[in-house]
Amino acid sequence: MKRLKPFIVVLLAFVSSLALAQTSLDPTPNRPEHHSKFFSPKRAKAVKAKKKKVKHTARYEFYKRVERAAKDKQKILKKLSKPQYSNPTYFGHKRKPKKRPAHKMRFCSECHIRH
Repeated sequence: MKRLKPFIVVLLAFVSSLALAQTSLDPTPNRPEHHSKFFSPKRAKAVKAKKKKVKHTARYEFYKRVERAAKDKQKILKKLSKPQYSNPTYFGHKRKPKKRPAHKMRFCSECHIRH
């Protein structure tokens, strides 16, 4: 029995090494893998336009002022296109005044009209 124990230990070690030797450590097997992902072309990223270096000269300052004035004019025109300014029924009010019967009309301190 004493002689049998070392023999069994050696036999078990040999069998386990054979079992490990059969498993492949190579991550890529011989058969091709099947990918389940869908591949599609990706959108190209927008390229940012680089601004030119501008020298601060009198001409540059002039064009800057002209552009600012044009921008302000566009804002004013946009504001004047609102019904408060373009529709005569508003009489300069933010909201349209109520139409009341003649005996209930009030004097408006904003536009100096009875309505």
